[in-house]
Amino acid sequence: MSMKSVQTEAQAAEYRRRGYWKDRLLVDFVDDHTARTPDKPAIIDNRGIITFAALKTKSENLAAALLRLGVQSGEVVAVQAPNWAELVIAHFALDRIGALFLPVHDGFRAEEMQHILGPSKAVALIFPAQYHGFDYRAQMTNVVADLPDLRQLIILRAEPEGNELSFDALCEDGAWRDEKGEDWLLGHRLLAQSPLQIMVSSGTTSTVKCSVFSDNNMSFKLMGQYGDYATGMNADDIGAAIAPAGTGATGYNYPIIAPLLYGATSVLLERWDGAHPEQSLELIEKYRCTFAVVIPTQLVKMLRVPGANQYDVSCLRFISNAGAKLAASVSEEAEKMFGCPVQTIYGATDSGVPTMTAITDPPDKRRTAGRVLAGEELKILRDNGSEADVDEPGEVVWRGANSSYGYLTKAEILGDIWDEDGWFRSGDLGVIDAEGYLSIVGRKKDMIIRGGRNINPRQIEETLIRHDAVVDAVIVGVSDAVLGEQVGAAIIVTAGMPTPDKQRIARFVLDAGLPKWCQPEYLLVLDDFPRNAGGKVDKRNLSVALESVAAAGEQT
Repeated sequence: MSMKSVQTEAQAAEYRRRGYWKDRLLVDFVDDHTARTPDKPAIIDNRGIITFAALKTKSENLAAALLRLGVQSGEVVAVQAPNWAELVIAHFALDRIGALFLPVHDGFRAEEMQHILGPSKAVALIFPAQYHGFDYRAQMTNVVADLPDLRQLIILRAEPEGNELSFDALCEDGAWRDEKGEDWLLGHRLLAQSPLQIMVSSGTTSTVKCSVFSDNNMSFKLMGQYGDYATGMNADDIGAAIAPAGTGATGYNYPIIAPLLYGATSVLLERWDGAHPEQSLELIEKYRCTFAVVIPTQLVKMLRVPGANQYDVSCLRFISNAGAKLAASVSEEAEKMFGCPVQTIYGATDSGVPTMTAITDPPDKRRTAGRVLAGEELKILRDNGSEADVDEPGEVVWRGANSSYGYLTKAEILGDIWDEDGWFRSGDLGVIDAEGYLSIVGRKKDMIIRGGRNINPRQIEETLIRHDAVVDAVIVGVSDAVLGEQVGAAIIVTAGMPTPDKQRIARFVLDAGLPKWCQPEYLLVLDDFPRNAGGKVDKRNLSVALESVAAAGEQT
């Protein structure tokens, strides 16, 4: 696979010189632990335990099978699955033969699959026949004709039909060892600087994009930065994978791959159910997980579980938050209830992670996005492109050793996102304090301008989340002929609590000390927000819904 990289050879050489890039594949680290502790549980999912030895054997067998099927280094293989161990097995198999791992969220449907599999030129798809009431096999039957590069379908947890192959059977077939020899796979590996993993971004307002990372990017982020600096991870840790793993970011890299690189264990919650957040607490309690990785909405719902403080989660050393900004009040409440620090990861699926908080940071600093990590560079820019002063807001831009190589499928827009020196323009508005801690204060394109006043939606959202009856809140602008925009609020209400009306919500905002122009003027109460297939709030659809409320002259 050839692609234009936003990282230069000079930068790569510097990352090696400083010891950030170790030039080792992810499977090299895991194979080392397999040699030392072959019988230790590596992954626990709804099927049971997979030891490090079994993980190695299955991934090697699958790698050999893919080679025999004609999959070559640099080609893309997509895997669509919920939080199942097969994601990791497939990932490591591809790592062994230099093919690119493309995890696909199990919520993606036909149109999204075409937009991802077609431009990525995926040559194989690994997927379930059915899951959670949806027929994936029928979906692929309808779209495969429009995917000329897709040569092979491999089915998960079902008997194959037609030209399909069984994933389990491929993982169990070790005949290649006698025919080819144990060293056969070694000749197909690529260098750790090669593009090897794709992560699909599913932002709140844009279509999906495929960002490409090397194992050098990944191992440095997960070990040198997240594991060593931020959390002190070690072989005794047990990670709880709560968020969906299919997009390759929050739900996969930190709770699943990071522990394996340390010889630790990952436990996978098969499917997050917002109506039953207690399942996450049960999983942590049952398997004595030492850390969990969540997105903010999940953490809020876990805190609101009736009798949440009755679950024995004293095993937790820390909770990691990623994927969206966590309100300071929620972080404080979680630390009090669960008795461990809440650690934050800030970044973008498109580019990488420039900052993290450490579990050893003071409590007030743990409410920020953290300090700039070793190996990363970050700037706060004014609108004119000059660097902002301390505590002065501006756009957050960064580059560094864990950053992606750019987009696989949208090379034509690289110049819109990265500048010629490889700086990623995040679109986030942030400030850095005198001690070097970054705080995100909003999004450039989300700013509401009401009668000439700039209103930061995030400030209102973080206020509303403190209301006892509000699980989550999203603020968007609603068009107004006189003022330009007005404030629209969508909320999810805590189960069993009375639903607040617009007047009570507006009064709560005022009582919290926000100015009167921050009062929501339109209110939607929802069971859940409209979301894209990656699970993030779809603000475009939410805006449409609130515009309809405004057009109807409704206030609630």
